[in-house]
Amino acid sequence: MGRTILYVHPSDELYGSDRCLLDIVRSLPPEDRAIVVLPTDLPYSGAMSRALEAAGARIERVDMLVLRRALLTPRNLPLLVRRLVGGTLALARIIRHHDVDLVHSNTVAVVCGATAAALLRRPHLWHVHEHIGDEPKSYKALIRLLLMIPPGGQVVANSRSVARALVGGSARRLARTRLVENSVNPDIRPIDRSGRDPAALAVVGVVGRLSPRKGTAEAIQAAALLAERGARFRMRFVGDVPPGRDDLRTEYRQLVQDLGVEDYVEFVGEVPDVQAELDGFDVLLLASQRPEPFGLVVIEGMAAGLPVVATLNGGGSDEILTHGVTGFYCGREPASIAAMLADLLWDADLRQRVGQAAAEVARRRYSAERYRASFARLYDWLAASRGRRRTCADAHIGQRSIT
Repeated sequence: MGRTILYVHPSDELYGSDRCLLDIVRSLPPEDRAIVVLPTDLPYSGAMSRALEAAGARIERVDMLVLRRALLTPRNLPLLVRRLVGGTLALARIIRHHDVDLVHSNTVAVVCGATAAALLRRPHLWHVHEHIGDEPKSYKALIRLLLMIPPGGQVVANSRSVARALVGGSARRLARTRLVENSVNPDIRPIDRSGRDPAALAVVGVVGRLSPRKGTAEAIQAAALLAERGARFRMRFVGDVPPGRDDLRTEYRQLVQDLGVEDYVEFVGEVPDVQAELDGFDVLLLASQRPEPFGLVVIEGMAAGLPVVATLNGGGSDEILTHGVTGFYCGREPASIAAMLADLLWDADLRQRVGQAAAEVARRRYSAERYRASFARLYDWLAASRGRRRTCADAHIGQRSIT
């Protein structure tokens, strides 16, 4: 007999947490039913909802609380309370109407999934894609408190670094926290770049949000330093600014002009086929300036046979690469980024050797089969616990230690 799973999610795009949720929904057995709830405050209907509907999921839109930074001010408290109460009751109605077996809240930003699950005593899973390690103490305390709702629920962290920040030394939070690292899209395959013209421009790819957190400005500044040294390359940014931040796009384009690197840097925007972009890269750069929760693009670059250069930012991406073997780490400063890229831009053999090793590790360690099986076991345990209380110690689901 199939299950009905309610997913609560804060956005309608196809970046890291969106793609993780899409992969989980696509991997559900045919007898299971997925209902995905999105908030009504989104100014767009995006790529993820269309992909979810194509995968057979039912989409619902609810006026519910989403912990967006712009709203977290004292003057917005009445709005936050209204959306918390209204969203909880709306989700509770959906849970009752569809006889939902378990609730999966995808990111800590969607609070109403946990409160509705607690209200109706449904099993609940928090899937955390955020890193709170460098957040203000008050915000960390709030998130850690929320993760204890409802009693007996489970928390899934996507990296050891995220898990340690969530647990914060609490034995109770540790007991209900599991590690499930993200997986590689099985459609991403390495290609043989050994036959490329050595005289051709090397392409450095940067995939993801254009934002200060992702180090967009630092990457552009590194490009300027490389240009000064006479390097022949092209830096290609794939992705766009967060919704409502068109000012950032203007700011980054102006920085390119101010540094005189218009011939070296291009902005592609969002693309439907990331694989095609990866195939055209020679190096992948992750220039994050704050702790990266996991670094999905890092393992995708590895799977595509690319050498990855990633900043040491204190987050989950610091756990992925073996420096000098499957990729390279550098500091967050433009000079450090440029120095590491320079070694790769001038050595095609090094790029080929590291890319091949990275592809082998990515397929073995971050397989989609392992990821999907982890959630299948979690769902089985949570569904079996419906109607009775069990301790987290009973859940032997075979996940890696977070310590």
